[in-house]
Amino acid sequence: MADYWSGRAMWHLYKNATLLHLSISFFFNHPRSLCLYLVNGTQSYIPSPRILLSFFFIFFTELPTSSTTSLAPITMSLTLWTGTHNENARTQKILVAAAFAGVQVTIKGCTYGTENECASFARNFSPCMRYPALQTEEGAVFESNAILRHIARIDKSGAKLYGATPFESSQVDAWLDFATTEIDASNLPYLAEFFHSVAAPKEALARVEEALTGLELWLETRTFLVGERMTIADIAVAFALQWTYRINVHHGEELAKKYKNAYRLYNTVMQQEKTVEVLKSCGATFGPHKAAKKEEKKEKKEEKKEKKEKKPAADDDEDDVPRETKKANPLDLLPPSKLVLDAFKREYSNNDTRAVAAPWFFNNYDPEGYTCFWCKYKYNEDNKVPFMTANLVRGWFQRMEHTRKYAFGVALIIGEEKGHEIVGFWVFRGKGMPEIVTEVVDTENFDWTEIADIQKEKEQITDYLAWEGPTIPRPVLEGRVFK
Repeated sequence: MADYWSGRAMWHLYKNATLLHLSISFFFNHPRSLCLYLVNGTQSYIPSPRILLSFFFIFFTELPTSSTTSLAPITMSLTLWTGTHNENARTQKILVAAAFAGVQVTIKGCTYGTENECASFARNFSPCMRYPALQTEEGAVFESNAILRHIARIDKSGAKLYGATPFESSQVDAWLDFATTEIDASNLPYLAEFFHSVAAPKEALARVEEALTGLELWLETRTFLVGERMTIADIAVAFALQWTYRINVHHGEELAKKYKNAYRLYNTVMQQEKTVEVLKSCGATFGPHKAAKKEEKKEKKEEKKEKKEKKPAADDDEDDVPRETKKANPLDLLPPSKLVLDAFKREYSNNDTRAVAAPWFFNNYDPEGYTCFWCKYKYNEDNKVPFMTANLVRGWFQRMEHTRKYAFGVALIIGEEKGHEIVGFWVFRGKGMPEIVTEVVDTENFDWTEIADIQKEKEQITDYLAWEGPTIPRPVLEGRVFK
C-alpha cells in the first residue's frame, strides 16, 4: 500500500501540470524527502506521516480556493488620448482595429494645444506632444501605426489582424509604412488646405496618383493586401484613402473613380458593420467628397459682373452661399409617362410579386419614358465572404440615394458562400442611363446591358423581381431592393 501511494500518487502529481508548483513547494520545504526520492526512486520511497501532513498543508493552503480566481482573464485598461475632429482618420483606424480585435479602448477626447502641450505629456506619452497616444497599464504607445500593431498583438478575437505567419506580419508592416509614407505623406498639402486654408500646389496631385497607381496594380489580383483575410494593413490603407477622398475636396471623387481597385478595398473595409459603428460614433462621413462643378462657379461669377445694382441684404447673403441655385434635373423636364415609378414601388411592396406586381409593371411600362438594364459586378472573383459582399451592395445603394426618385433596382447575391456574384435588374427614368447614375462611383464597377424589349425577357425579369426562378443561374443567397 505504501509503495502504491509513493509510486502512483507521486506520478500523478507530476503528470498533472496544474499541481507542478505544489510539488516544487513540497520538496523545497522538505529537502530530505527530495534526496530519498532521487536516490531510491518512487518504488522504495515511503513518506512519513509528518511529511504527509506537511504535504496536505501545502496543498490546501497553496491551491486556489476558487476556480474563478485562477481562471479569470487578465484585463488591460487602454485609454486613447486623441483629438475629436470627425475627420480624424488616424484615430478612427485604431478604434476600428480595436473593434475587430475585441479589445476595449476608452477614448479621452483632448484639445490640441491643451493637454498635450506640457512636459508631462512629452515625458510620458509622446515626445513630440502629438495625438493619438495609447495609455496602457505598462506605459504609453505613441504613433498611430504603432498603436495599431499593439492592438493587433493583443487581439482577443482570433482574427489574426497582424497576419497568419511571420512573413505575412512583415508584409503587414510594409503596408503600414506605405499608408503613412506614400498615401498620407502625399496628402499633406491637401491636409493643410483643408484645416488651415493653405492652397495646395498643382503638382501635389501627381504625388497622390503615384501612390494610388502602385496600390491599384497590387490589388488587380487581390481582395486584401496581405493573405486571404482582412488585416490592420487593409484598415490602415483604407483610412489613408479616407483622407484622400474626404480631405482632398477638389479631387477625392475623381480619384475614387479613376483608381477602382483602391476604391474597392476602401469600400470593403468601410462597409464592415464594426467600421460603420465606429464612423457613426465619431460623426465621420463615408465616401468621396463631391467637388463643386467649375461650370456653376463660372456662371455665378458672370452673373455678379452683369448685375451691378445693389440688392437687399437678404439677397446678398444668399449669393454668398455656394450652389444655392441648382440647375433643373433633366429628368424632371421629361414628358409625363404612363408608368408612375412610385406607383409601381407601392405595388411591389404591398402585393405578391408574380401574381400582381410583375404583371402591373409589364402592363404599364413605357419604353419612351424609361430604360431597363441588366447589371453584373466586374470583380465577382473577389467575392468570398457573403456578409462582406452584402456590405458592398449596401454601400452601393447608399451612394445611389439621390437617384431614388428616378430609379428602381434589384440586386441579387447568387452562388455559394465561398464563391458568389452580384447581378441585378434596374429601371431608370429617361432613355439610356441617366447622368446622376453614371456619376456614382460604383456604376463603373458593373457591366451594364440595356434591355431592348422587356416583353421578350418577361420570365427573367419576373424571376429577378421575385428573387427566385429557373432563369437565375445560381442559388440566391441574398437580395436587396432599391426603391
